[in-house]
Amino acid sequence: MSWLRNQNKLAAILCCLAVGCSTLVATAEEKKKSTISDAKKPAAQAMIAFEEAVPQAQQKKSQQRFLPALTQRELKFQKALEEETDCDFADEPLSKVMALFSERHGIPILVSGNDLGEEGLTLEEPVNLKVEKLALQDALSLILEPIGLTYLVEHGVLKVTTIIKANEKLMLRVYPVGDLCRTVEDYLTLESALRNADLGDWRPRKTGCLSEKSKSQPQQAGSPAPAGGGFFNIPDGKFKGGESVDPLLYEEGVGGTITIVQQSHALLITQTYHAHNAIVDLLTQIREARTSE
Repeated sequence: MSWLRNQNKLAAILCCLAVGCSTLVATAEEKKKSTISDAKKPAAQAMIAFEEAVPQAQQKKSQQRFLPALTQRELKFQKALEEETDCDFADEPLSKVMALFSERHGIPILVSGNDLGEEGLTLEEPVNLKVEKLALQDALSLILEPIGLTYLVEHGVLKVTTIIKANEKLMLRVYPVGDLCRTVEDYLTLESALRNADLGDWRPRKTGCLSEKSKSQPQQAGSPAPAGGGFFNIPDGKFKGGESVDPLLYEEGVGGTITIVQQSHALLITQTYHAHNAIVDLLTQIREARTSE
């Protein structure tokens, strides 16, 4: 009987051990699943955050900070110029290369034979370029600039013309800069940054030119005078109700101009197609530098 009782005790002990092991295994499995699940959560959240950030970044990039806003057709040209393209040209005629780009990127391209003819060039100018995965706008620059040509978007087409002709075609844009400028000094600093950034040619200002208001009210101490001529007749260097900025007048000639419009907190800029694109990029970088502080 003693032997039987010992056997029963042993069986009970083994049973308890088996149940305990099963419990430990189940607990370990649950912890493992929980750990895996927790490990996946941050990654999933990061993916969601990234997916949400992409549209916001694209929206920020496409946000227009000038007037008039680009039309849908102009936006199509802008997108096409940013697309990657491949070049493998060996003495290919210019007209054939432009036709290939037109078909590949789905935009009409016009090579102005008359403009080229004025510089002794033809539509058969040889193109030699071999490069892969380059933005279309960069490929066009590499092909056109060495022979004195460039491009611009005009009248619903991408037009290839001479640099001389392109520099004669100025367009007006209004740039709201109220978020960047508050005082006269702010406007003058921004204007100087644009004029000194080698973004394009600028017409020289007339020196010693005063408005009637400036003639009757001499400039007060502390009010800065813009470099190159012209005066801002603003007490204490600040804009106040009813006051205006004297116009900066320019000499006749080729080049862009900048006019400050106080009432609208904007800059009116006349410049070439490529200069305006560079101005947009510079203003975007200035805004990004301010927000990164």
